[in-house]
Amino acid sequence: MSSQEFDADLIVIGSGVMGGLIASRLAKAGKSVIILEAGPRVRRAEIVETFRNSPVKLSLANTKAQGAGSPFPNPPHIPSTYGDYLQQTGPVSYPTKYLRVVGGTTWHFGSALWRMIPNDFKLKTLYGRGRDWPIGYDELEPYYCEAEAELGVSGVDGQDESGHGGQAWPPRSKPFPMKGLNEPYFMTRMAEMLAPGGYNPVIEPHGRATRPYGNRPVCAGNNNCNPVCPIGAKYDGSMHIDLAERHGARLLDNAVVYKIEHGADNKITAVNYKQPDGTSHRLTARHFVLAAYAIEGPKLLLMSTSEKFPNGIANSSDQVGRNLMGHTGISVNAMMNEDVWPGQGPTELLVYLNYRDGEFRKDIPSYKTKFRNTVPTSQIASALLAKGVLGSKLDAEIRRQSARSINIAVDLETEAQPQNRIVPSKKRFDGIGLPVPEIYYSVNDYWNAGRDFAVKDLTRMTQLLNADILKLDTSHQDRQHIMGTTIMGDDPKDSVVDRDCRTHDHPNLFIAGTGVMPSASCMNPTLTGAALSLRIAEALLKEI
Repeated sequence: MSSQEFDADLIVIGSGVMGGLIASRLAKAGKSVIILEAGPRVRRAEIVETFRNSPVKLSLANTKAQGAGSPFPNPPHIPSTYGDYLQQTGPVSYPTKYLRVVGGTTWHFGSALWRMIPNDFKLKTLYGRGRDWPIGYDELEPYYCEAEAELGVSGVDGQDESGHGGQAWPPRSKPFPMKGLNEPYFMTRMAEMLAPGGYNPVIEPHGRATRPYGNRPVCAGNNNCNPVCPIGAKYDGSMHIDLAERHGARLLDNAVVYKIEHGADNKITAVNYKQPDGTSHRLTARHFVLAAYAIEGPKLLLMSTSEKFPNGIANSSDQVGRNLMGHTGISVNAMMNEDVWPGQGPTELLVYLNYRDGEFRKDIPSYKTKFRNTVPTSQIASALLAKGVLGSKLDAEIRRQSARSINIAVDLETEAQPQNRIVPSKKRFDGIGLPVPEIYYSVNDYWNAGRDFAVKDLTRMTQLLNADILKLDTSHQDRQHIMGTTIMGDDPKDSVVDRDCRTHDHPNLFIAGTGVMPSASCMNPTLTGAALSLRIAEALLKEI
């Protein structure tokens, strides 16, 4: 076929950070690129104003609790995950919150941007758990550097991010693009009190600017990174979409892709999408990238059945939608016996990684312990009012509790388990007639052992802090880190994509994002997905 017979060299499905990175790289190289996004464009000023006027302001606030709704749009063709869009069928709920808008979920993410460490890629070999990756840390390290530069990561050079308090780890060939964020008093005081217990503080790398970076101003510490950074100091995927468009890429928003077509040679030939009015449209390209995140992506593949592929596109292994992972966690609310004043600066910065890596991973999963730098002022006030506390006493008590209330959360690693999966629902459909995602999720005894260990660890930490435990919550908290469902591997019989993120079944279809990760580690996965996406872009530039 001549180039005139294609609508584009590359079609990217999804306009989040992964799709944006790939689209911008290809567009800058002069390739014709079309980006399809299920949701609409959003304007920062409008989102911030909606949030400002909302009666309840919670991090990742629930639509029903807010009354007026989430600050992000919720039209019928892209129902919000804040409601009941995700159909839960498993013993453990997986109530993850992702955004279907131009720029994707990074609009409301906390912006923690971590590298995995070398042992995370060899979980099965070293510890007999989960799966190994077909690639190692050394192979991905240069792309981690590129991803940190693209996303504008601020971090502390020389830290031991294994949590053991030793030499700098993991190995880096380049320093962070920006210095780390300033540590507020709350965090320095916590670190001081925990040091005698052998807890090694680690300052989290972030996608927040500590100097002017591109069009981004310096982080002003507004403390509402979830749901939206009001000044654009925090990275979000719309920034790379804007860059792609400036280099000639074409973005089609409100375009919900519902079917992928293939030819006799198994190459993908076209995609079909619906607009909010229900009309269908079709586009062709030489190559395709599925960057629709790890729930909508496999849903689309499973919906795209044909006579040759009755179980869906890229699914000869029957692994599409399977091996859903997350960081299922626990937390403790505690009351300090002194004023420590959380809530200054970013919502999360101080973490403890004493149990990130070691022989213990044979018996319990790795985990990350984080101090949430937020103040639940409205909840404190509501609880006091319900008790009849009024006037100057109410004022004084809000101040006291706001200065002393802390939350410590644990993010536990989960293993890839094939029964944990997402499929298109056969019972429920959205506003344009497409099935909603049906999710089955569970945890195993390995996770349970980690929970029990972490409970004792949290109890010890609160004792060192001289804090009173108000509530210990072990109810399988979801951390919004969607992984698995289109995992990577060398064997086409038990994986969906190869080491280059190319689908085993279709040579011109790549899958970008955290869905390809064979293991989860205990760290936020966005930077790893970004690094893998830059590898995809490199491969595409060699082929198109």
